[in-house]
Amino acid sequence: MAPILASACGLLFATELAAQENGGGAANGRNAYWYMGNYSNEVLVWDEASEEVVDRIPVKRAISLRLTLSDDRSRLYVLDPFFETVEIIALPSKESVGEFTLSEGSTRTWIRSFQVHPSLEWAAILVQSRTKLADRYQIDEPTILRFDLTSYEVTDTIPWPGEELRQNANFRFSPDGDLLYMFSDDLVAVDSETFEEVDRWAISEPFETGLGAMTLPFGESPYQEEEGVYTGLFRVMDPVQNRRLMGFATVDLAEQQVEFHPIGPSERVSFALSPDGTKGYGLRSEIGHYEMWKFDLAGRRVADRITFEGRPRMALMPSADGERLYIYNAGSTIDVYDEETFELLRTVTLDADMTSVVVVPDPG
Repeated sequence: MAPILASACGLLFATELAAQENGGGAANGRNAYWYMGNYSNEVLVWDEASEEVVDRIPVKRAISLRLTLSDDRSRLYVLDPFFETVEIIALPSKESVGEFTLSEGSTRTWIRSFQVHPSLEWAAILVQSRTKLADRYQIDEPTILRFDLTSYEVTDTIPWPGEELRQNANFRFSPDGDLLYMFSDDLVAVDSETFEEVDRWAISEPFETGLGAMTLPFGESPYQEEEGVYTGLFRVMDPVQNRRLMGFATVDLAEQQVEFHPIGPSERVSFALSPDGTKGYGLRSEIGHYEMWKFDLAGRRVADRITFEGRPRMALMPSADGERLYIYNAGSTIDVYDEETFELLRTVTLDADMTSVVVVPDPG
């Protein structure tokens, strides 16, 4: 594997961060559809162009708590509010094609993490079971399973890397499906057939002598065009000044490469990538104080930040054409802002409160 890219500059560090060229830009003519879980027996389909609900997908259980999209965007997986049952929706037909649960009898099984193989034939699932006995509940240890999505059967148990059992773990598959990445203190790659560890990236360790551990961005974005590459904010401790810093980072899982550039003291701000990959947007949320940020990734700087009338729980997503910013979740409203000026344009009101949103852009 190639080494991590990092170069020292005085007490801090800096590297060149090339803006991604995704073949789009502001007013690029693209559109996107939002699939919204909510407190009803439907998944709402919201069209960015018309700003209207254009379809409703019936689901078998009320409250679609969490929505997960397959890598090829052909399947939507809907988790129920008890973390026990997953219903599978075929896109774009929007039809339910199956469901599964691992609960049986007096044993209830929570589904904590869920990642579908690119073939759509199986999934890696982190589960934990509890069994109701006469006088108590028996809580089993967290287990990673290989679950067949054609027969709806558990076909194997995936060992914990290094036999280090954990309460939580997230998974990603490599684009070709040959590797299963497990995110814990380190990033561990295992063979997706044998589940043997083939590589380990010590992302919890400092990248350079004198630096603290870095928190890398592995958040998924509908506009992250290159598979296995993630762009976002990183945070690191500067042990000399005894303060946390933040900046931009692009992480390539396959090559184990990181390009990063610090921009200043760390603040509790989120990150969402623009459709053309040249900008980022974020929210800082404290009770009574809400800020909207714009990041210039090419210029490696904070381009703008304003205070605005936010809400205690909220998320931000840029529009597919790059002209608007949407503030949503929780509740039944979507506030529409101008991307350039941060001006509030209007508020869209839905007939249900959102629980989870998956954004699917049209091919561009």
